[in-house]
Amino acid sequence: MLRRVFLFFIFCLLFSNLSWSQGNSLLWRISGNHLEHPSYLYGTMHSTDPRVFHFADSVMPALETCEAFAMEVVIDETVQDILFENIFMNGETTLQSLISPAQYDSLQWFAIRNTGMSISFFDRMKPLYVAMTLEMLSGEDSILNTTDPFLDQYLQNLSMEQQKEIVGLETAEEQMSIFDVMSYKDQAQLLMKSIRDYSKDTTEFDLMVQYYLSNDLAKMMQFQNDFAIPDSLYDALITDRNIKMAKRIDSMIRINSSFIAVGAGHLGGEEGLVNLLREKNYHVIPVLPSYKNYLKDGWYRFSSIKNSFVVDFPSTPEFEMDSSGDKIISEYSAEIKDEKNKKEKFKVIVIPSEFDQSILNTVLPATNKNYHFDGQNNSFTCQEDNGLNISGKIIRSPTATFIVESYYKGKSKYGDRFFESFAILAE
Repeated sequence: MLRRVFLFFIFCLLFSNLSWSQGNSLLWRISGNHLEHPSYLYGTMHSTDPRVFHFADSVMPALETCEAFAMEVVIDETVQDILFENIFMNGETTLQSLISPAQYDSLQWFAIRNTGMSISFFDRMKPLYVAMTLEMLSGEDSILNTTDPFLDQYLQNLSMEQQKEIVGLETAEEQMSIFDVMSYKDQAQLLMKSIRDYSKDTTEFDLMVQYYLSNDLAKMMQFQNDFAIPDSLYDALITDRNIKMAKRIDSMIRINSSFIAVGAGHLGGEEGLVNLLREKNYHVIPVLPSYKNYLKDGWYRFSSIKNSFVVDFPSTPEFEMDSSGDKIISEYSAEIKDEKNKKEKFKVIVIPSEFDQSILNTVLPATNKNYHFDGQNNSFTCQEDNGLNISGKIIRSPTATFIVESYYKGKSKYGDRFFESFAILAE
């Protein structure tokens, strides 16, 4: 994978100036300064690598409790248009005119070998975007080989399903202008450096992921010392953006409780978001990570602070919200396949109110002719025409009604485990 230049940019966006004294955590709780409800600041890694999706136990409950979600730039249909408006060099400048013929030949060889594309395809593109584009197209994790969202985008998608307000801390135009502080010539030299250092990069990226997963701030600091960049680029990548984002976070969290996901390197140091928000009189405290919810048999113990229940799912559940009249219905679900590729799905639906039969009927298969309700045990079964079986229980608390369901064909293999794990948390 092409990593050296791109690795540096990721490092600056993720890890720069992290301070050991501030605590080993990617999640920070923001409170005080007359806030009615806490908000959260979460350090991400802009990657599709499955390892960075191994969330600490506190992350998903924190996201669930917040009314709004913020990220550096919201990913929507306008981003691609803005990208194409800003990615190319001005005038008649070409990549070929910025480097020697020998360097251009090396770049051409690298592009064809790793992406199957001629470097001439990128000739009008700003050199630092050439570096990042080659990175995204190279190796096993090429964007050509996956449609998976990167971590920040995954959190955005999850928040949209939960009907949260989605906010960008920067505009796409602001972020695209970052590298314009460097001349095209200097950008081209960094691009060539990335080609020369190609053989070192896979190991360094893996190290970076490990430091991120372990929250090892001291090693992140040591890793940072391997890079030397112009002050102007550092200020554009980190300092200036942090000041701008801190100001916008300050305004945002006064309106809504917010989950704010930014590259982890924006958190630490004297000019990092943690310190800048503290200077605005907020209490910003690390939520120290634990991973006890990842159970030994591969299941995941999910706790909902918002809806006051705990249950074991076969994996981290998806979470959606919908409305029925004036009621917001929450739905949590996950599925598992056995060794014969048979699928079983598990679901918890929450109606946040006292028992309401009319709303309950909208989420139960009660209209199906094969629906059977056991009033004594508040349980039900149903078989649909396609042979899918549904087993469920209705559980009431003073503040909510829970429908706990299992979907399967044939015989349920994991239903007992799922149902027995469900419990209502103390209010």
